[in-house]
Amino acid sequence: MPRCFLFRSLDISTPDIYNGTMSYLKLNPIIKKFIIVVFLYGLTSSSFNGFFGIYVVELGHPESLVGTVLALRRFAVALFTFFIAFIAGKIGHKRTLMLGLATVGLSSIAIVLVEDITLIMAMAMVFGFGHAAMLTVESHFLYHQAGEEERVHAFSLTFATRNAAFMTGSLVTGLLADYFATYMGAGVMSLRYSLLIISLMSLIALFPLALLKPKTQKKAKPLSAKEFRGFFTKMNVSYLFYTGLIGLGAGLVVPFFGVYLKYMLDTTDSIVGLILSFAQLGTVVGGLSVPMIGKRIGSYKTIVLTQILSIPLLIAIGFPQGLLVVAVAFFLRSSLMNMGQPLIRNISMDIVSEKHRPLMASMRAMINSLTRAAGIFFGGALMEGYTYNTPYIFTILLYLLGTVVFYRLFRSRFLGAKEAAAGEFSS
Repeated sequence: MPRCFLFRSLDISTPDIYNGTMSYLKLNPIIKKFIIVVFLYGLTSSSFNGFFGIYVVELGHPESLVGTVLALRRFAVALFTFFIAFIAGKIGHKRTLMLGLATVGLSSIAIVLVEDITLIMAMAMVFGFGHAAMLTVESHFLYHQAGEEERVHAFSLTFATRNAAFMTGSLVTGLLADYFATYMGAGVMSLRYSLLIISLMSLIALFPLALLKPKTQKKAKPLSAKEFRGFFTKMNVSYLFYTGLIGLGAGLVVPFFGVYLKYMLDTTDSIVGLILSFAQLGTVVGGLSVPMIGKRIGSYKTIVLTQILSIPLLIAIGFPQGLLVVAVAFFLRSSLMNMGQPLIRNISMDIVSEKHRPLMASMRAMINSLTRAAGIFFGGALMEGYTYNTPYIFTILLYLLGTVVFYRLFRSRFLGAKEAAAGEFSS
């Protein structure tokens, strides 16, 4: 049977695709049910990621203040990460996830019902607390609920589902905003009602999560001072440094994609939603194909290759040549830059021992959130003080540096050492 160029180049045959599909279908029921929760929460998250910045601008605030509000939300994630890990150790992963969903749902409703900027900032911090619960616990929950043979597929399916939710949430929010605009005019009110409707999805997600019956899990024994210090090996510190570089680069531009599209390209909310939704479509496909591609060329090569190939696309977005070019660049950039995320998460759990996995999950969430918060703050200032294009220059440099750090960290894998040393697909 003839195969397309991509399959030939990666040596992926039809049986590989069939087996990969069957691997997703055979995931245990706990993972399949948790996917529903991930999707519903992702709707709220995507709506606020894409449109809340526009909402703050429509309230009459400058881009630098948009950056401050969004940065506070990310800073709260970093601030509460270890507290969430402590809570999870006391009440369990399921209850912690329920706390996170309830907090996100209620705070996302409250944040668009107030117009005072101080209250908006306070609600952004509360939102960040709920987001911290989801970020900190999810990886650890998945790792322990999935069997050894299904972990990469579980991470990949969760990643793809989240991005499918991002795609749906972005599109629906944009369409709702334009729909309400026909009755109450474009601006604050149409965006407010759209965000309120999508906020309810996180509260609805509480119902399937409440019905979930996860496997019982041993309570983690608190780390001793010696074990805590033992976490900070050269490998782990370098890995967290890489996480920080990518987080800082992403923070400069990603939270402002909606603002950038609407005001740089002077387009409507529905077009913004359509482009953001289109961008997530490639990420869904890429996330689901990662196990097959990673199996053929290796996790580490997949991560480096996709990050390098995303650089020219960032240039196309940052220095646009028209709406169509930007839309295609968004699609490809989102696909490539995010394709390796399931592998990165799996590697982060594999390079540490069992006792250090909760700490690694917390450290990754904290470092990623702190650096993204810094990036958001400086990104808003750069957009207001210079041009909307300026942050992209720094993001490109940071992504290149992060890729170099990752390559050097796992250089032995590229030179032929066994990738299984990092538990690539069997953990």
